[in-house]
Amino acid sequence: MSDHQKPPLTTVLAGLRPVQGMALSELLEGEPLHSRQLVQGLFDLNSFSSVKFPGDIRIYCDHDHCNGVRRHLIKGKNTYEVDSVSYCFIRYICTNCSESEKIYTIKAELLRADTSSGYCTKIYQDPPFGLPIPKRLFKVIGEDNRQHFLQARRAIARGLGVGAYAYYRRIVENNKFALIAAVLEVARAINALPDQIELLEKAQRETQFSKALDMLQDVTAIPPVLLIEGHNPLALLHDLLSEGIHQLTDTECLDRAKDSEIVLFEIAERMQIALTERKAVKSAISSIMNRKNSKKASPGSTDPNVNAS
Repeated sequence: MSDHQKPPLTTVLAGLRPVQGMALSELLEGEPLHSRQLVQGLFDLNSFSSVKFPGDIRIYCDHDHCNGVRRHLIKGKNTYEVDSVSYCFIRYICTNCSESEKIYTIKAELLRADTSSGYCTKIYQDPPFGLPIPKRLFKVIGEDNRQHFLQARRAIARGLGVGAYAYYRRIVENNKFALIAAVLEVARAINALPDQIELLEKAQRETQFSKALDMLQDVTAIPPVLLIEGHNPLALLHDLLSEGIHQLTDTECLDRAKDSEIVLFEIAERMQIALTERKAVKSAISSIMNRKNSKKASPGSTDPNVNAS
């Protein structure tokens, strides 16, 4: 072969290097729909290039007995092959409740004949891709933002970064002072320091969100129960969503939208925990006092400080 017919050196070296990529379990657990990823060990070359699915994955189960990340075992699969492309339907079941199922459809493309790696795209998932929605979320972001939130979730599930970012930015813009009000509600409920409550009330009256945030920049302005890894959650949201869409790539928008969702969910979860715990404490104290008063009022009760005659 003459020099001008030889393949480029980079092509030769690429064929000798091991193929890098994620594991198929990572794609099933954490990648949105229509995100085409390079997957290591995707195919079993000793079995007519069939897709090698992981025997188990760890993913959230919303069953009443679970409500958390649980191990799911593979329970069945079907494959339809077209040339070097495989379309696979796969089913997993939760090992904790033995009822909740996760169903996927993927498209798998063989990279080269001499490697087990290939490109994989998740084209269907049921239940839909995404973190579980906290019960208190719509009290935090407002019912008026429900549709914006659901659209943002759909955009993330399809890997549409600009759309997801735009929706989350709109949610925070529409609801920025209500977020401060929600923080103030928690501060009052847990009997926060008077100075902290006064500062939150002052921030709520401020007409410009940036100025309100300036007042609350110090972490001591926020009840400790709401801090996320020691950070002010309102400042985190502002930092994530303050950039204009035209300044970011679609991938950057998608990453920021995902992070914004995580922060909003964490705020809602922490508020729910704080208010629930406070309610439980008040109920316990009320029960204690009722029993104490009932004992005092009973006919046979005696005052130990009074000597019998």
